[in-house]
Amino acid sequence: MATTETDHIITSIKPNNGGEETIFEEAKGLLSHKDAAKTLNGVEPKELTGKLTGALLFAVFASAIGGSFVFGYHIGCINAPGDLIQKWIGDNHFQIHSSNIQKSEIDMIWAVTVAIFSIGGMIGGLLSGTVADKMGRKGGLLANNGLIMIAGLFMGLAKHSNFYYMMIMGRLIIGLACGLASGLVPMYLCEIAPPNLRGTLGSVHQLAVTISILFSQILGHPSIFGTEELWQYIFLFTLIPSGIQLALLPFAPESPKWILNVKNSPETAAAALKKLRGTDDVQDELDQFIVEAEETRNTEKAGLLDMFKGDLRQPMIIAIMMMLSQQLSGINAAMFYSTSIFMSAKLSAETAVYATIGMGLVNVIQTLVSTWLVDHPKFGRKPLHLAGLSGMLITSLGLVAALTMQNSNVTEAIKSIGSYASIAFVLLFVVSFATGPGSIPWFFVSEIFTSSARGTASSIACMVNWTAAFLVGLLFPTFQRILGQYTFLIFVGFLGFFIFYTYKFVPETKGKSVDQIKKELEKK
Repeated sequence: MATTETDHIITSIKPNNGGEETIFEEAKGLLSHKDAAKTLNGVEPKELTGKLTGALLFAVFASAIGGSFVFGYHIGCINAPGDLIQKWIGDNHFQIHSSNIQKSEIDMIWAVTVAIFSIGGMIGGLLSGTVADKMGRKGGLLANNGLIMIAGLFMGLAKHSNFYYMMIMGRLIIGLACGLASGLVPMYLCEIAPPNLRGTLGSVHQLAVTISILFSQILGHPSIFGTEELWQYIFLFTLIPSGIQLALLPFAPESPKWILNVKNSPETAAAALKKLRGTDDVQDELDQFIVEAEETRNTEKAGLLDMFKGDLRQPMIIAIMMMLSQQLSGINAAMFYSTSIFMSAKLSAETAVYATIGMGLVNVIQTLVSTWLVDHPKFGRKPLHLAGLSGMLITSLGLVAALTMQNSNVTEAIKSIGSYASIAFVLLFVVSFATGPGSIPWFFVSEIFTSSARGTASSIACMVNWTAAFLVGLLFPTFQRILGQYTFLIFVGFLGFFIFYTYKFVPETKGKSVDQIKKELEKK
């Protein structure tokens, strides 16, 4: 392979030994004077494109399997064996304390076991930016496997140890690990992706989440691990994707942007970029990374409060609103209702379980479609997000009408129509969610901030997402008991607001640099 000008310059750079010389003095040769002058004088950088190389695909898989997959798996795996675990908790409490426990107390312990996952997620989400900046995106993911392994062992061995407190502690630790992963994986995917594939690869996080939720539902079926004797293996399975990531991720490159910004090593960044792009011709992209790194070095690192001041305030509010639009859309409520809706349509309990699994499959398929559409020339982030929110609003109204018809004093024929209409609206609701709101908010935050603020912004956005999920899970059962199906009208109100906000204030980020997005925000 011919030696390029970039190769020649890179080999002549001396490593930074910690003196006064900075990354930008080291990297002067990496920018041709003509290109540097154009970029620094405000001329728009060259539009860059790339392809999905083997190394890039490997890095995407290695990061998602132990982060996003584990995250989704533990959203779904607690549901199927829930009744079995609660029965075991009652029996185990007597073994530990030599006293019987009331059903209401078991319900409380179970509620804590379920909810503590989100509490761990809030903490992990808040820490994700600091971990990403200190240890690297890849480094943080590798370290996170320590938490995943500990959590998997705690939950998987709780039954064997006859100590249900291990299950609660394991849920807290896995929540912490999933909170970290929810910030680290989208950030890593966006930073290693070429601009034209940033949305597609950023959506892989949510795709892996939906696949693993479906997988956990399948493993929890009574014909596999959903039995009184085998349910603990559902949690021990956690060790497998974590082990795969530990075996594969060390061979994937670290984020070139992080290498430039934190490690001050242009040579290493160039090598990582060449590996990811499958070519030595990476100078144009490296030039842009260096300019961004210079801006980062000249800007004081943003703290949590700084994110709500000056130029950072508007993108931070947008990132928060995008996260809230996901969790306050009513998706968890629809999932909660799904099995009862299927059973009300005269499906047997077993068939209703299969129908719920089918709904998970629909979620996976539509998320896969969304990963293709998000970078399509005729679509983008904003249109898909608006389409998804609008579809959820319409189907929520339809679901309320169908459930009302089903529960009214009408003929059985009309009730039957309402039952099957409920199934259709739930499925369409999930399709709408997967079209945009399911995947876009996760990577959107990484697209609208420079490296100096990206980690902190990700921390805040992830914490908001987890907190909203926790509050919906905490409050929804109460509202559902009081309002029944009309609870969905609350989500209709939220959806209407988020549709307006997205249309009015959220920029399109497809194929744009942070500077281009910043200029667009200044016009709003």
